[in-house]
Amino acid sequence: MGKMSSKRRTYVKPLAAFVTATLSTWVSAQGAENVQELSVTKATTQSEQSYKVEKSSSIKNTQPLVDTAKSITVINKAVMKDRNVDSLQDALRNVSGISLAAGEGGAPAGDSLSIRGFSAANDIFIDGIRDIAGYDRDTYNVEQIEVAKGPSSAMTGRGSTGGSINLTTKTATLDEFNDVSLRLGTESDYRGQIDSNFKVGETSALRVNALVDEGDVAGRDHVDYEKQAAAISFASGLGTESRFNLNADYQSQDNMSDYGIPWVGSAPVVAELAGSENAAPPVDFDNFYGNVYRDFEDIEAYSATAKYEYDLSQTTMLRAQGRIGSVERKDTVTAPRFIDVSTTTDIRMSDVKNRDTRNELATLQLDLVGEYDFAGVKHNVVAGVELTNETFSRWNVTALVADNLKDEPALNDLYNPDAYLPYSGQYGRDGTSTEAVAKTRAIYAFDTITFNEYWEITAGLRSEQYDSDYQYDYNDPSLTISTSDTMTSWNASAVYKPSENSSIYFGAGNSYNPSAEGIAVSTRGNASELEPEKSQSYELGTKWNLLDDKLMTTAAIFRTVKTNARVDDPTSDERGVEVLDGEQRVQGLELSATGLITDELSIIGSYTFQDSEVTESTVDGDVGHDLARAPKNSFSVWARYDFSDALAAGFGAQYIGERYNGNSSTSRKADSYVLLDMMLSYQATEQLSIQFNGENLTDEDYEDQLGGGHFIPGQGRYFTLTASYSF
Repeated sequence: MGKMSSKRRTYVKPLAAFVTATLSTWVSAQGAENVQELSVTKATTQSEQSYKVEKSSSIKNTQPLVDTAKSITVINKAVMKDRNVDSLQDALRNVSGISLAAGEGGAPAGDSLSIRGFSAANDIFIDGIRDIAGYDRDTYNVEQIEVAKGPSSAMTGRGSTGGSINLTTKTATLDEFNDVSLRLGTESDYRGQIDSNFKVGETSALRVNALVDEGDVAGRDHVDYEKQAAAISFASGLGTESRFNLNADYQSQDNMSDYGIPWVGSAPVVAELAGSENAAPPVDFDNFYGNVYRDFEDIEAYSATAKYEYDLSQTTMLRAQGRIGSVERKDTVTAPRFIDVSTTTDIRMSDVKNRDTRNELATLQLDLVGEYDFAGVKHNVVAGVELTNETFSRWNVTALVADNLKDEPALNDLYNPDAYLPYSGQYGRDGTSTEAVAKTRAIYAFDTITFNEYWEITAGLRSEQYDSDYQYDYNDPSLTISTSDTMTSWNASAVYKPSENSSIYFGAGNSYNPSAEGIAVSTRGNASELEPEKSQSYELGTKWNLLDDKLMTTAAIFRTVKTNARVDDPTSDERGVEVLDGEQRVQGLELSATGLITDELSIIGSYTFQDSEVTESTVDGDVGHDLARAPKNSFSVWARYDFSDALAAGFGAQYIGERYNGNSSTSRKADSYVLLDMMLSYQATEQLSIQFNGENLTDEDYEDQLGGGHFIPGQGRYFTLTASYSF
C-alpha cells in the first residue's frame, strides 16, 4: 500500500500575521508604561502544608486560578504526601470525573484514562511537553499535578477533548535541604526516596532525587513491581534576568504484567454465570489468570530537558524549552478470555500478547510572555511556536521456542486459576520492525485583556500541522501509510468579577482528534483518509476564594459535543471502514473546594455529574448509550485535621458510579464502588516525622481499569508506615 492521503501543508495566514504583529508590538512596547514587573508563571501554594494553589503551572494561563475561565484541579505536594501518593493514577483519585482504562490490543497498560467521558490517554504532559508513551508514571520527581478539564487543543495541541493533565517536575532552588523517607507496607513492600538540594553558587543550585520501590500489589495474587529511578536538576541565574535549567531523569521498572479478570460475554452463558452477562464473573478479585514463568513487563525511560528564560524587560520574557526522551517497553501478558462462555467456564492461556516498543521524542518550544498597558487596558500576551518529532518503533516478537501454553492449548480454571502451569517457550525479536514518525509544527497566541476591576476577556488561537508516516509491514518496509492534518483550534472566555476574591465566567473552545493521534494510524479500513474528529465545549462557572482567601470553591456546568465521531460505514462490508457520521455529547455539573476551612482543617474535594450519550450512530442500538468510562456520578473528598503542631489525622472517600467499557449497546458494565482511606501523622522531632496510612479500609472489590475483554481490579486493603527525616 502506498501513500494514501495528502493535504495542503500550510499554516493559517491570518494567524501568522496576527502573531507577527503581536511580536512587533512587543518590541515597540519596551518603552510603554509598565503595569508591574513580569513574574515567571508558575504554580504557587499558600504554604508548605496548604492544599490550595493560587496559580496554574502553565505559562498560557496568565491569571490566578480564581480568574481562569476553566475547571482546573491542582494536586500539590502537600496532598500527595498526606495521601501517600506514589503514581499518577493514585493522584488522580483526588479528582472526580476521571476513570481508568486497561491495556487492550495495540495499547499497553499504563496511565490510560478518560476525562469527562473522552479518552485522555494521549493528553498527558510533563512540564508542558506531551508524553504519550504507555507506562505507569511515578511521582517521586513530581512537584504537583494539574488537571484541566474541557477541550483545550488551543492550549495543548491535538486531542484533549475531555481535558489534559500536566505533571510539574521538581527543579533546583536556592534552598538547602535534604529529605529522606522510607516506607514499609503490608504487601512485603518498601519504598525509599531522597530529595536533596544544594546551592553551588550565589545564583546556582543542584537538586537530586532518587527512588527504590519494590513490593506486591494489594488484592492481586502474583502481581508485583520493582522500580529504580533518579533525577537531577541544575539551575543557574536564579533570581536574575537570565535563568537556565537542565533536568535529566532515568527510570527502570520490572513488573508482573496483569490483565486482570475476563468479562462475561452476552447471553447465552452457562448456568453458573447466569446473572453475570456483560459484567464481572462471580470470582475472587485476587485471581490471577496469567503465568508467572511467561508474563513480565520491563520499562526503561529517560529524558533530558533544557529551559532558558530571559527577561527582555520588566514586562517581557523570552522562554525556550527543549526535550529529548525515550521510553522502551518489553512485555508479555496473558489476556484472560473464556473459551466459550455458553458451554464452559474454562479460561484459555493461548491469548498471549507480546510487545517490544520504543517511543522517542524531540521537541522545542519558543514563547514570548508579556504584560502591557495600552490606553488604560492591560494585556497579558503569550505567543509561541512548537516543533516536535515523535517516533514509535515496534519490533516483531515471535516464539523462538514453541509456546506450549499456546500450542497445546492450556486451560485455566475460572475459580481457581494456576499461575504456575509449566511453561517451556521462549519469545524474542525476529529481526523485523515497524516505525511511525509524526511531526508537529504549531504556532499559537493568547491574549487576556483586563478592562477594569470587573471585566476581562481571553482569546487564543493555535494553528497546527500534524503529519505522520507509518511503515507498518514487518516484511515489506516500503509499505507506508501517511496522514497530514491542518488543525486550527481556538478558545475564548469572559470573566466578570463581582469582587476581588470571586469570578463568574463563560468559556468556549474546540478540539481535534486526528486518526494518527497516537502516532501510528490504524491500518484497518480507511482511517488514514478521514479528517480529524471535532469537538466543541461550553462552560459556565463561578469561583470564590472564601475564609480570608484560604478556601477556593468552584461550581460549573459544562457541555461538550463531538460532532463528527468515527462510526462504522453501514454501506461497507469491510472491517474497519468508518465514516464521520457519529455524534457524542457529555454535559453536567462540577463542584469543588480546596484549602482551609479552619486553621486546623484542610480539605480537597470535588463532585461531578456527567450525562453522557451517543446521540448519533450508524450502529443499531448505540444511540442513547452512555459513553465509555463516564460514570454519571463521582466524588472524591479528603480532609486533614491538625490536633496540634505535632499530631494530625486525615480521612478520605472516593465514589465512582456505574460505567461501561465502551460506547455500544453490547458494552460491559462495571459496578459502582466506594473507597475509604485514612492517615495519622506525628512530628516526632523537628527533623523526624512518622506517617501511617490505610487505603481501601473496607477491602472493597471493584473494577478499576476497564478494557474491552477484561478489567483490572483495584488495589485491596493496604497499610503503610513512613518515616521521613529532613536535615
